Amino acid sequence: MPRSAQTISKTERILSIYHMLRFYEEVSMQELRNCFRKLSDKTFSRDIALLKRAGVPIHFSGRRKAFVLVDEAGNEDRQAPRRAPDFPEGKKEKQYIEKIIRLTTMMDDLPFEDCDAWYREAFPEASKRTMQRDFAVLKRVEPPYVIYYKREWENPDDKDDEQPPGHYYYDGVLNY
Repeated sequence: MPRSAQTISKTERILSIYHMLRFYEEVSMQELRNCFRKLSDKTFSRDIALLKRAGVPIHFSGRRKAFVLVDEAGNEDRQAPRRAPDFPEGKKEKQYIEKIIRLTTMMDDLPFEDCDAWYREAFPEASKRTMQRDFAVLKRVEPPYVIYYKREWENPDDKDDEQPPGHYYYDGVLNY
């Protein structure tokens, strides 16, 4: 569903582009223009460059006139392993690249079970507040990732529930 530049943050836009790259064979500039109205090709080029700096193996296929994910040998592969990130000199820019790495890793590997424990193991240096913010960002990505926090037992008498309260859980990506 197309969204305007006023309703989506830069981070959400970058993650939405990453989602498209992971789940479609290719992503053209025209498709990006259709998805994110009122944004320029230059903006999309910067977003792609930022994903590349974060280690996402993106290649522009001249034959297809679209962006694709590729493996080390240059073969198209939507599950291609990450490359080493190219961290900038500035502290603020480095932190942003680290955030993109964290969020794209979550998009790739987030389990359906206890997301809190997985997050703490995957990102031990991140605070609990950072974890909460990261989950909130993924809920706003297009399409949204269905992540919820279970506050209490659904049935207080059923303590054998597979999903105990006080944890985040992931139910997949919302399809329109």
